[in-house]
Amino acid sequence: MKRLFESYKDYFRVGAAISGIILMSEEEKVEHFEKMKIRYADFKKNFKPTPEFPEFKFPEPKPLPTGRLPDYELAANQFNLVVAENECKMGSIYNGENDFDFKMADRLRDFARTNGQDMRWHTLVWHNQSPKWIFEDEKGEKVSKEVLEERLKKYIFTVGERYRDDICSVDVVNECISDKNFILRDGADRSQWFDILGPDYIDKAFFWAKEAFPKSSLVINDYNLEIVPGKRQGMYNLLKGLLERGVPVDTVGLQMHINIENPPVSEIEKTIELYGSLGLNVIVTEMEISVYPDKEQNNGKFDPRREYTPELFEQQAERYYQIFECFKKEAKAGILKDVVLWGITDRMSWKNGFPVPDRTDVPLLFDGEGKPKAAFDRLTK
Repeated sequence: MKRLFESYKDYFRVGAAISGIILMSEEEKVEHFEKMKIRYADFKKNFKPTPEFPEFKFPEPKPLPTGRLPDYELAANQFNLVVAENECKMGSIYNGENDFDFKMADRLRDFARTNGQDMRWHTLVWHNQSPKWIFEDEKGEKVSKEVLEERLKKYIFTVGERYRDDICSVDVVNECISDKNFILRDGADRSQWFDILGPDYIDKAFFWAKEAFPKSSLVINDYNLEIVPGKRQGMYNLLKGLLERGVPVDTVGLQMHINIENPPVSEIEKTIELYGSLGLNVIVTEMEISVYPDKEQNNGKFDPRREYTPELFEQQAERYYQIFECFKKEAKAGILKDVVLWGITDRMSWKNGFPVPDRTDVPLLFDGEGKPKAAFDRLTK
């Protein structure tokens, strides 16, 4: 089998998000599943409707697959850049004031070292998957600004001390732009970081990250920037202000959770070049191409499950090819540096059951058995 990253070695690194599941023992899988059930129950209990998710429709966790998954060998051989799907998020690591669990993050770092790969860190500051305790005082009430700042600073420097020599780029702040008004998410839009620390939490996080990760590019990462013009402009406005204040952000991460029809390649190109005009690098951080356009999702209507025909996979392959050609063009222009796919095989994709419970998806380059799909063949032709 051809190697994907070698096909683009003259343009950009090609990475993949690695699920910690593929690095676990069978006993660890069972234990992890039990923890997933507890977290799911807590998430469901505390769920609050938003314009993005007006009602709770998240799939229940299922028992993890047993045996060595094909994702393991594909991760080792097809990519020269890796990132943790969940294991490097704050909620997976920061368990208490002086309680850090780096077991799974270490395991991915060691995997990358063994296979001669670079590693990204996702993510330091995010309104989701942050531990509940970090926003509370000893009475369970809202913590003070001073205490939360110190906790965040401690977290960033502790992670940096352990991994600074292994991380090529770090998502410092993730998904901070609101979908409602295209400015910073506030407390009403689920950001307790903004609610307690105010808008300058972003500046401080980047300054601390610059000290903690002196060798890494510092990324602000978000979704739908290539799809929603208002959000793209909102991020541009934020970045312009950050740069004017001397905040050391140097890279914009486009998540690129897109589908087989939208957005047009021209919008992707426009987005990359807009941020490039600020003198910033751009990376694609979480890409997959869903086969479901879901054109009426804003009205709560979603497409029924499709038949996964050869013709559909050819259409998907052409879509991947056209977008990767755009990436090559922007890499030649000196703007685009990395492209990361959010997963490896369709079986392990987060899109299975989301946003429609029990609806599968086939958004990646390898099928559930690890066999290359038409899109892989097209990209390595």
